[in-house]
Amino acid sequence: MVILKLAYRNLKGAGIRTWLNVFVLSLAFLSIIYLKGMYNGMQDQSIRISEDTDLGSGQYWCEVYDPYDPLSLPDAHSIIPEVFDPLINAGVMTPVMLYQGAIYPDNRLKNVMLRGVDPSQGVMNLPTAELVVESNGFLPIMLGHRMAKSINVTVGDVFTLQWRDGNGTYDARDAQVVYVMSTQNATIDIGSVYVNLALLQDITRLENEATMLVVDKYYSGELPESTWKYQSLFALTKSIREMVEMKSAGGSIMYGVLMALALLAVFDTQVLSIWRRRQEMGTLMALGMTRTTLIKLFTLEGAMYGFFAAVLATLYGGPLLYLNSIKGLTIPMDMDNFGIVLPQTLFPAYSVGLIVGTIIIVLITVTITSFIPVRKLAKLKPTDALRGKMS
Repeated sequence: MVILKLAYRNLKGAGIRTWLNVFVLSLAFLSIIYLKGMYNGMQDQSIRISEDTDLGSGQYWCEVYDPYDPLSLPDAHSIIPEVFDPLINAGVMTPVMLYQGAIYPDNRLKNVMLRGVDPSQGVMNLPTAELVVESNGFLPIMLGHRMAKSINVTVGDVFTLQWRDGNGTYDARDAQVVYVMSTQNATIDIGSVYVNLALLQDITRLENEATMLVVDKYYSGELPESTWKYQSLFALTKSIREMVEMKSAGGSIMYGVLMALALLAVFDTQVLSIWRRRQEMGTLMALGMTRTTLIKLFTLEGAMYGFFAAVLATLYGGPLLYLNSIKGLTIPMDMDNFGIVLPQTLFPAYSVGLIVGTIIIVLITVTITSFIPVRKLAKLKPTDALRGKMS
């Protein structure tokens, strides 16, 4: 307790030098917590949006379907196994057919992905019920707002839709945009055209066939065995987690530099203190303080920089981080076309583990940095210190 009080008085007596070090360390605290919280929030939001609008709690894929092999897409459909009929009828599973096609808005060719969905489904949070709207003999389709903007069409516009049916015969019909939906999931928006599943099965001559089955995100019952491959939500969101990990690794460089600058300031302060306080150290040793206790004193002074930095960061950074978690960080709209699941407003996720872990890591690194220049005091002689010399 005596060493603790003495260390506090020494830091207090150092004045502005102490508070400059504490302020720089507090900035390092906030930068680490802010960036980590932002990346965690980005991952949580992206997974939640994907789960809500596309992935559900998992998906069954037909045997041929491989999203990373576009050459397999023309054959990526098969008859839905009867074992899934009870779950489909109960509304906890919905079929989706992915089919290649092309559209000609303003006489321009654009390859698209036809997404056949059941208008009455409630598994995916999409306004698929709009696909039952009458379109005056045209093929009713629905687009995402990004897709509609990229091809410059609005509700009511008509253009030609072309496809190749299950027998390999090309066919085409005039399609009318009956609805433009707004979704935060760009992966199911850009390049996609939504069609009534029954209608898509009819025009492609692929009755009762689909590419995948999406399981409701709230369903926790048993899933039947089938020749179709089951993909869990964890497996389906692997790319999102890898993207966030890559971004987090890049961001760690920035707060690593800030931490290095803050630790360098603490290191230089310790070296300067040892040089300027030689006679004080000699006096303390002459009064009976051992070299080990003296080393503990100076190391504790350095460690207290980290403690005060955590307190200061809490005082002025706590309200800022709380406000950021409420308001979020809005991304410019022109970043909305990256083709990834990225919400327009990012909300960070600050967990207790993140904050406590950051504090512990910084305190440990500051303590080690403070101890490095203090080691030479193990060979200090009281007589040399009283004369202002270092042994």
